[in-house]
Amino acid sequence: MSHAYHCEVVGSLLRPEYLKDAFARYERGEIGLDELTAVQDRAALDAIALQEECGLEVLTDGEVRRRFWFDPLTASLSGYNPDAPAPVPFSSGAGRPAEPPPRLPAVTARLGRARNLPLQEYLFAAANSRTPVKTTIAGMTYASVLWVPGLSDDAYPDRDAYLADALRLMIEVVAEVVAAGSTYIQLDSPRYTHLVSDDGQANLRKVGLDTETWLAEMIALDNALIRAFPSVTWAVHLCRGNHRSMWSVEGGYDAIAEQLFNELAVDRILAEYDSPRSGNFEPLRFVPDDKVVVLGLITTKEPQLENLDDLKRRIDEASRYVPLDRLALSPQCGFASTLPGNLVTEADQRAKLELLCRVAREVWN
Repeated sequence: MSHAYHCEVVGSLLRPEYLKDAFARYERGEIGLDELTAVQDRAALDAIALQEECGLEVLTDGEVRRRFWFDPLTASLSGYNPDAPAPVPFSSGAGRPAEPPPRLPAVTARLGRARNLPLQEYLFAAANSRTPVKTTIAGMTYASVLWVPGLSDDAYPDRDAYLADALRLMIEVVAEVVAAGSTYIQLDSPRYTHLVSDDGQANLRKVGLDTETWLAEMIALDNALIRAFPSVTWAVHLCRGNHRSMWSVEGGYDAIAEQLFNELAVDRILAEYDSPRSGNFEPLRFVPDDKVVVLGLITTKEPQLENLDDLKRRIDEASRYVPLDRLALSPQCGFASTLPGNLVTEADQRAKLELLCRVAREVWN
């Protein structure tokens, strides 16, 4: 199944200050879960209104119920420890001092079902939107790096046993979302692109992964999840890290493109392409004829607004490798993959979403 959307967000939008304040008050015990949920509902309504006003063809709830982009995995399943000491280095590339990176919530206990965060997000957004809604979840690549030698061994004897449990439980989570009506699900998979750089491969080896075999293993795991739901349109989002306008790795898709683009059983590939650190469009020559490429040409990391004609030119360049009717447009990543958000304003965000939709209208009518 495939949807013919030509403009969409990746997932997250900037969290409004009133929502950040509510998260902080909840953590201090000043408000209860019901009050926090009411504030999250308000923020989701604001996010939906923004996307519909801008003209997006498919939207999310802005991921306003999340502290981190990977919460659909680590908040929906119990067993993860947010205090596990396994950070991922980030770079600002602009002379700014790097802020402390998000810590990986390593698995330290047997996994179980805690809640279904994607279901909560989908039900609310679908009930309050005139526009189709997509579901975004962390792919199995992210699950794989959360088994950390020395931290996870007591819970699971090895990574394979842990991943089998994670896959089984995430199939249960997704099944409930699909039963509720979701027909478009996106796997957020920034770890795939760790293979394109020496630093990224070093990060994978730090948690005991074999970078020679890991790509094939992860494609197989993601495919097991995807193929459990053949009526769903599946997408994969590929970026190089996104936290406070920083990133974690650099490099083009060349090293992974042929195997990943052909073997991963998705319908749509959302590919970061907003800066030279993502390489050129040549790896798109490996995209098979039955897949759509959503070009992430609009940055969420910097406030400067892209030029409309430059975006059209870059789409034309990409069409040398993938026909225009199988191309689409999105921002390069979320505006707030983590709660603090990137170093842009809400006005910057709106301007970029309006430009996104204008370009899509003019290019694909």
